[in-house]
Amino acid sequence: MTLESYNGDVHTVPQSENSPIDTEKERELFVPPLNFAMVDNGIFRSGFPEPVSFSFLQSLRLRSIIYLCPEPYPEVNVEFAKSNGIQVFQFGIERCKCAVICCCFKFSAPNIC
Repeated sequence: MTLESYNGDVHTVPQSENSPIDTEKERELFVPPLNFAMVDNGIFRSGFPEPVSFSFLQSLRLRSIIYLCPEPYPEVNVEFAKSNGIQVFQFGIERCKCAVICCCFKFSAPNIC
């Protein structure tokens, strides 16, 4: 819906869809990786993703991960990528001043890549 087509109707969300999160597992569903940010439309960067962030990353429908660290990509991350159809490209560069930032992500947008 665009602002121009707005007809003044008010839409409410049923309470069951708007209830607070009850369990610890549900709270972890959308935890972004450390230093996560959008670089451009459909292109993201972050610190190294931990398993707690996999649900968040899965929601982005990633097509590829560019891994910049020289160390081997951890097996749990390899399995996550495989199970979600994500290609991993490694360009092992020596660590820069900001050692936390190691990964870039590309979004599955129709006009990107």
